[in-house]
Amino acid sequence: MDRSEPSYYSILPAPVRYDKRLIPNAKILYAEITSLTNQLGFCYASNRYFEELYKVSTQSINTWLQQLEKYGYIERFIYRDLGTKEILNRYIVIFEKPTQVNLNRPIKEILKDNSKQLNTKSNISFKKKSKRFQNVNPRKNEK
Repeated sequence: MDRSEPSYYSILPAPVRYDKRLIPNAKILYAEITSLTNQLGFCYASNRYFEELYKVSTQSINTWLQQLEKYGYIERFIYRDLGTKEILNRYIVIFEKPTQVNLNRPIKEILKDNSKQLNTKSNISFKKKSKRFQNVNPRKNEK
């Protein structure tokens, strides 16, 4: 991987930003992973890359990645050589979680007033020929 600093923007969505279970550095690492996924759709940076970038230990990077994975913000795919523990490739993907909030409001119940019966021309209360219609502009008389 190119050792130059990435010039892509990073994204730190509100669910990650305000998650009290994550330590602050894990949130920064998440933002870095989002900037690296902008190029190819996944991040292939090694732990060593993150260590040199943030000047921290391997253990710190592993802890941050484990937290992000544990709480469902990233997914790691590790491909090992058959018969050995050698890691051939490691990919990190931003895992998009659906909204976890159940609103308990069915759509039909919310939109029950929006029906064809209420939106017909015969139900409109102010018609031009109606006695209830008032001309608000006295200069403009209807013929």
